[in-house]
Amino acid sequence: MMRIRKVSIGWYILLLAFVVVTLFPIYWMLVTSLKSFQEVYTVVPTFWPKKLEWGNYLQIFSKYDYGPALLNSIEVSAVVAVLSVTVSLFSAYSVVRLRFPGRKAMPQIFLLSYLIPQTILFIPIYIFLSNIHLTNVIGGLFFIYPTMTIPYATWVFITHFQNFPVELEEAAFVDGATRLQTIIRVIVPPSLPTIVSTLIFSFTICWSEYIYALVVISNKGQRTITLALSNMLVADIIPWGPLMAGAVIAAVPIMAIYMVASKYIVGGLTLGSVKG
Repeated sequence: MMRIRKVSIGWYILLLAFVVVTLFPIYWMLVTSLKSFQEVYTVVPTFWPKKLEWGNYLQIFSKYDYGPALLNSIEVSAVVAVLSVTVSLFSAYSVVRLRFPGRKAMPQIFLLSYLIPQTILFIPIYIFLSNIHLTNVIGGLFFIYPTMTIPYATWVFITHFQNFPVELEEAAFVDGATRLQTIIRVIVPPSLPTIVSTLIFSFTICWSEYIYALVVISNKGQRTITLALSNMLVADIIPWGPLMAGAVIAAVPIMAIYMVASKYIVGGLTLGSVKG
């Protein structure tokens, strides 16, 4: 019994250490955002501000024009996430339920498309956007980001539909429902956990994307939050206070979404794990 208790205590200590190591960067980001410029650059770091400096949060909007970048990221991420989930839902259903040449290779194709490094694609994508005059405007990101989110979302939905009971669809067909009605009324409701979790992951992919935005956009008014934060690193002395304030603001929406929709995320990841 004592040995089992010692093993349990050891696991708890290991788990606590893991939690501390994982959460400490977030804590340090928050603490730094509340420090003054002088305190940030002290030789001996402080683990809590001597005086809370809320001006960093005001400065990032007044001096660094963070507001337009935040709105741009919200707009692009939300629109692309909804569009990607809608397109991917029907694409995945077609791959799983319809019969056409090459359908068995489609899941691997979508997965490989998602795994292609951005460093390989950004040059041809930039040339394409330049030819259709969509460089240096936020509209170009509406064309680029689906190349990342749609393959991912489609692959997830394919896995989900492969484990979805086909008997429910057959019963709907017998009752006279069309295929579109079957998708909307029979498939979508029980698939909501997968849909919501995929929507959130797609939103996160767009929210944190940097390379494509850096290559396509240079106009100050069209920047996303990742560009707005990186453009603060222009001198030898980095404004860590405002920079961390912007990072906190960028992290809060994602953290809030994950906390509110955590049950959907867990359900979406586990719903198709057992053959129905």
